Amino acid sequence: MSRSLTLEQLAAETGTDSPLLESLTEIGVLKPATGRLYVTGDIIRVEAARSFLDAGLTLDDITTALESGLFTFDFLDRFHPEPAPRTDRTLASLAADLTVDVDLLSSIYLAMGLPEPTADHLLREDEEALLREFVPVWGVDDDALLRAARLVGEPARIVSDGWTRLFIEKISEPLTTQEVPIDERIATIAGTTERAALLAPRMLLWLLQRHMRQAIDKVNIEGFEQTMAEHGLALPVPDRLPAIAFVDVSGYTSLTETEGDELAVRASDTIRDRAQRASRAHNGWVVKILGDGAMLHFPDVANALPAIVGLVDELTESRLPVHAGVHAGSLIEHDGDYFGRTVNIASRVANVAGPGEVVVTEEVVEAARGGFDFTPLPPADLKGISGPVRLYRASKTSGPA
Repeated sequence: MSRSLTLEQLAAETGTDSPLLESLTEIGVLKPATGRLYVTGDIIRVEAARSFLDAGLTLDDITTALESGLFTFDFLDRFHPEPAPRTDRTLASLAADLTVDVDLLSSIYLAMGLPEPTADHLLREDEEALLREFVPVWGVDDDALLRAARLVGEPARIVSDGWTRLFIEKISEPLTTQEVPIDERIATIAGTTERAALLAPRMLLWLLQRHMRQAIDKVNIEGFEQTMAEHGLALPVPDRLPAIAFVDVSGYTSLTETEGDELAVRASDTIRDRAQRASRAHNGWVVKILGDGAMLHFPDVANALPAIVGLVDELTESRLPVHAGVHAGSLIEHDGDYFGRTVNIASRVANVAGPGEVVVTEEVVEAARGGFDFTPLPPADLKGISGPVRLYRASKTSGPA
């Protein structure tokens, strides 16, 4: 439920001087009720207006936009949950409670992609509660804290930026092109933005819970399989060895830096679409998309090679730098995903391949039906895999099959 705030309380909640709040009220950014009482939604409006001012716009610019009906702050509080109340705890006092350096807490915010707070920053209730849980869990050392912060911060930033840009591309800009009246356009955008903005956190939480369950199951299954192998026990070998393949973009990070995020996204879409076609044509399927690539499964290893070599050649010819790794062996299937040593080896083998290359293990070579050349590579020590692995570079045969 929305709280009522006096001007002084709003100033404390937002860390904003009262004169600026008076000015925002005067030009219509804030619209207090009778008795000059504000609502918690005004916290969001004040912070949004301050971001405009920090970006170099002036109060006059905002006034002009409001008076002409080109913009409104009225709907902003519908796009976000109500801000939790401020506590009397500062970042410095929380750092003392947690026995960590206050600069480390500030660095955690930066790692999550948020503005760096000062030592006297007054924490909100939810903010303090999360930090009190986060630091003890990952506080084994500073590196773990910062890496954990980046792991949650970067995906959240990508989704937030991506959803916003997609909204502009598919919903906001078409309304402008269609010359929809400004008041109708704002009402349509506000309603749709509210649904999209509130949906994203719920979907992220649901997906994160699903992925966490899969990740924990994965490490447990792999640990079980490794323990069995160490004690001389092995999983039964099926009559037809299944295969796992990983197809990845070569230099994905540099690609995003040089060509931009939009091209990288298109590259991911292209890999997904063509991987689906190639796998289906050879009785396999795409298990999942991994951002910069795809994981594919083939019930029969003999079908994997023509599908993957053809896919990499096709993508390379279309000037998309990709590489792939293929391995065959026993698999553990759970909830539509695959786990175990075979998956780990296939992933590591893909990392050995260069742009345009398909690297495979000896098990794949032995199952090949012809039509391919195999160039031996030096035995490789793969991360997390005991003993060197014999690898080959696979390509379509240059002579008669």
